[in-house]
Amino acid sequence: MGKRFRINLLVKKERRVLNETITYLNSYAKYVIVLTQIVVLMVFFIKIILDQTVIDLKETIDQKNQIILTAREMIDNNNLLAKKLIEVDKILLVNNFRYTTLRTTLSNIPSSVSINSISMREDQLTLEGVGSNPIDIQKLQNRLNAKLDSKVTVVSITKELGIYIFQLEIKNEQTS
Repeated sequence: MGKRFRINLLVKKERRVLNETITYLNSYAKYVIVLTQIVVLMVFFIKIILDQTVIDLKETIDQKNQIILTAREMIDNNNLLAKKLIEVDKILLVNNFRYTTLRTTLSNIPSSVSINSISMREDQLTLEGVGSNPIDIQKLQNRLNAKLDSKVTVVSITKELGIYIFQLEIKNEQTS
């Protein structure tokens, strides 16, 4: 008889699993790899965007710090200028007091009274002089009291050889 051939039509399971795996890898794994790459790229771009946001925020903070430093210098300069203006105002007030007091005093001195010396301090004017009649000295004091917004007092009056030597003080009441 003839030869007998044995034909096995069943495929071995091992080979089938291997073929299925190769088929799966060929068809689906490429999509998994592409999706993985897309996710990686998205994470990369998000990281770049976040880093740029952080850099922008740092630059904004630096700019605001520079503005604060510049403003602080301007505020300090303004404070210094304000102090100087206050000092100038005080000096002007003192000089105005001195000018008006001296002018008014000199225009109201009677002819019988002569002034030997005038001394000025910040808020006070002192006259030293002589007169032949104490009533003229009192008239001078009364006139100055009426015309000035200051306190006028005769500090001392002495009589020597028929002449009255006096000292008159005019104090600014606004600063006292």
